[in-house]
Amino acid sequence: MKEQMNASMDKNNRPPFWRPWIGLVSYLVIGALWVLVGEPWLADMAVDKEHLQHYQIWKGWLYVLSTGALAWWLLRRAQRAEGVRRLAEKKTMNVLRNAPAGIARITIPGQFLWANEQMLRMLDTNPEEVLGFNFREVVRAADRNWAVQQLDRLLAGEIDHYVGERECHRLSDGRRVPVLCTVTLVPALADEAAHLLCVLQDTGPLHAARAALARSETRLQLALEASGSGVWDWDMLQRQCDFSPGMARMLRYTGDNLSRDFRFEARLHDSERASVVAGLRRAMASGGLWIDNMRLLCYDGTYRWFMARGQCVLGAQGQTERFSGVLTDMSDERDAQERQRLASTVVDNTTEGVLVTDAHSRILSANAAVTRLLGYTESELLGKTPNLFKSGRHDIAFYSAMWATMAVTGRWQGEIWNRRKNGEIFPEHMSLSAVRDETGTVTHYVCMFSDISEEKAQQKRLDALAQNDPLTGLSNRSWFIQQLDAAVQQATASGEMLAVLQLNLDRFKDVNDSYGHAAGDAVLKHIALQVHSALRPGDLLGRMAGDEMAVVVRHLRHPEGAAAVARQLLAAVAVPWCSPDGFEVVAGASVGICMFPTHAASAQALLQGAHAAVYGAKARGRGAWCFFHEEMTQAARERLELEARLRQAMAQGHLSLHYQPQVDIASDRIVGAEALLRWHDPQEGWISPVRFIPVAESSGIIGPLGEWVLETACRQGRLWLDAGLAPVTIAINVSPRQFHLTDLVDCVSGVLSATGFPANRLELEITESALAEQPEEALKVLRRMGDLGLRLAVDDFGTGYSSLAHLKRFPIDVLKIDQSFIREIPQSADDMAISAAIIAMGQSMGLEVLAEGVETPEQLAFLRARGCHSYQGYLRSRPLPAAEFAVLLQAQKLAPV
Repeated sequence: MKEQMNASMDKNNRPPFWRPWIGLVSYLVIGALWVLVGEPWLADMAVDKEHLQHYQIWKGWLYVLSTGALAWWLLRRAQRAEGVRRLAEKKTMNVLRNAPAGIARITIPGQFLWANEQMLRMLDTNPEEVLGFNFREVVRAADRNWAVQQLDRLLAGEIDHYVGERECHRLSDGRRVPVLCTVTLVPALADEAAHLLCVLQDTGPLHAARAALARSETRLQLALEASGSGVWDWDMLQRQCDFSPGMARMLRYTGDNLSRDFRFEARLHDSERASVVAGLRRAMASGGLWIDNMRLLCYDGTYRWFMARGQCVLGAQGQTERFSGVLTDMSDERDAQERQRLASTVVDNTTEGVLVTDAHSRILSANAAVTRLLGYTESELLGKTPNLFKSGRHDIAFYSAMWATMAVTGRWQGEIWNRRKNGEIFPEHMSLSAVRDETGTVTHYVCMFSDISEEKAQQKRLDALAQNDPLTGLSNRSWFIQQLDAAVQQATASGEMLAVLQLNLDRFKDVNDSYGHAAGDAVLKHIALQVHSALRPGDLLGRMAGDEMAVVVRHLRHPEGAAAVARQLLAAVAVPWCSPDGFEVVAGASVGICMFPTHAASAQALLQGAHAAVYGAKARGRGAWCFFHEEMTQAARERLELEARLRQAMAQGHLSLHYQPQVDIASDRIVGAEALLRWHDPQEGWISPVRFIPVAESSGIIGPLGEWVLETACRQGRLWLDAGLAPVTIAINVSPRQFHLTDLVDCVSGVLSATGFPANRLELEITESALAEQPEEALKVLRRMGDLGLRLAVDDFGTGYSSLAHLKRFPIDVLKIDQSFIREIPQSADDMAISAAIIAMGQSMGLEVLAEGVETPEQLAFLRARGCHSYQGYLRSRPLPAAEFAVLLQAQKLAPV
């Protein structure tokens, strides 16, 4: 193979055949000229033959020397040319042999003539074996038809070479290596046929590089997508902009051509458009880097924050050809920054002190509240530890327990005492939390604390309020019972005798009604002070309710001692209270006494016994005292039993309404009816309202009971109207507790709406005392009821203590004279005078006046003579069931007018 290559190279580097002939002719021409020209010239120069002979000798030697020098020069030149040729051949052989590309000479049919080392390595064969292979079989074209066509064109002279992709099959293992094959035609020489020169370049690394580039581009694209970024490329010459897929995703674009639909300036926020466009133009003019933050209107109609980074790309002549860059969605980061800013603002402005320390408890930051609460500035605290604030009130066990909790849960909160810069010790509520990194290691501690000094003081005040009555300063009911319970336990252990005295003021409501609540409060404080001064050391005093006080008398030897204390209390209560205006108020009281252990053995039983004994004292008259006995307990039990039976009666329908006619005195016709509640018990029979109404009021049943009465009466009135009976006004009594403690207006409104009964046919009767108890609140309620269109009546007028100044403000329609003033007419001149005065007052105020309890013709004649408008009573009819009352209305309908 080497000899073939050398021979080929010799043939290629051999000089043309005519070059030696040119040298020979040149030498003969020069020699002929030397002889022909030299002889005449010497003959002219020689003087004689001796000189001529001498000149000819020198001429001969000169010719020999010159031709010898010429021959030597030609030989040397030939040697140098041969050396250069051989060196070139050697270099060429080295290049071909060691070229990184595979090179082979093959015949036109494809038989190998020669192959270099790289070709042999690519085929994994040796120089002798390769000559037996066909090039087209071991280096196969990807497209054989195309390769055949290109070869035909090459042989026809249409092209001087062609390049195509092939696969080089390694002969040892059959592995295929992708190559790029360049084929050139070597023309035929005199002694050598035309053949092909094939150069193979291994494209495996190129394919790997391309794959790596593709993977790199994919990773770049994924990185851009993951980072929320997109790429734009604006071709300024073509005035066309290309966008990466990430741009459409960020802008919420759902169309098919973002380059067509995107208008940058139009999508900028109005407040930023001018500055962003100006900055962009400056960057494009200077060729510098453009970085800006802006809000863009996305295609879903929302503005989002983006950061743009772009730069111009210059062409060969220095002109701007492209403007490319990256757009990054910064909305989440801006939101996070805003949240962080807000959190920082909150921390800086919170009323709680916030300290942040490192893992070694060295303070790193403190907010303004720390300075306000502790007195230290942040610079004074940085690098210090919270030991600076220790008050000395807590021992090592306290801090050990705190850090033990921190180690388990990562947080601790509780109350701790610390010291301010000025040395003041104060209580604070502290929350301590550990901040951990992703490995779970504590990196920081965050401490939040607040000064609870005022809360502590407030708690003390609340404790005092929880234990003491705010008006009198005495122990309240709850705290008094706790004290009594402790006293009973001590007495049980020591065998001590003690007594509980309950003191109930007599007719104290009259004081409030007569002089006002301010005066009543002053009287209560006066009485509390007087009672407290009458007690012995060790005795306990508390306020149980509005006008009730209780006393624990300890260390008694006999019950008479308790009676003596009761007399002292009555005397203390009787001390007059003098008002700033100079008038005196004298209050009275009744005292009930319950002894331990004779009457009761527990605190609650003692209080119940004393309360029951008060009723016994009141039964004896005002200003009396009474010991507890079993009959009092029995009475209380009967009241509880009656309450339970009343609840059962409501559930089982044992209650009913009777209606007493209200008669117009002038026409003697029934114009209304008062609905009266009746209870028929299956075992006991009829139970008087005098018994069960007070129980209903004291137990809270009066609310639902009153609502039932209201609904039942209105429903019955609607039935009478639907039956065609004459319309009458139905009057319903309203309990004072129902009036003040329930939402009466909403209840009435709901009932009227549900039953369809006309509001102007409903009359609510409210006692005079209920109006006097809370006149301003009563006025609001009455006005709201008047807005519903109801009629309002004052029941039992004349028996209370209401102020006429207040009464004339109320939207009243009817005054009802209490039957106690009618009962003794005409025997009692006082009752006649009072009744006449009430009738006259009602007439002057434009109110209707109705008299209750009229039983005789003489009473009716008196009322008619005084101008009373209407009456009700046994003279006309007792209260009747609904059916019997309807008979009266039917009879009146048929009677002539």
